[in-house]
Amino acid sequence: MHGFDLLAEAKMRQWEKERKEGGAKAAANRPTVTVESGDSLEKQLFADIKRLILRSREEPPQTGRTTLKEAEKVQVQLSARLEKAGACHLSRYVAERIRAMREGRDE
Repeated sequence: MHGFDLLAEAKMRQWEKERKEGGAKAAANRPTVTVESGDSLEKQLFADIKRLILRSREEPPQTGRTTLKEAEKVQVQLSARLEKAGACHLSRYVAERIRAMREGRDE
């Protein structure tokens, strides 16, 4: 198994546990990403992550943390897609860009 597969599996198990304990919502309250815009799915996922991070800054702390968890879930999807496609360097670059966005260094 690749590292991202293990990470995705761990995140899914954590989400299942939180959902059973009532801490996680069964369904996401964000719009589903569609491929109608002509952009690649990876590009749309990155844009979705950026949107969620920016939105989390405008929300109250508790809601912002939930929004950041949503961004993490989308980031796992994006990383898994990039790793599966063999784009390891791009995956690391994207992860660094997302980390910078979270820290407010890059928007």
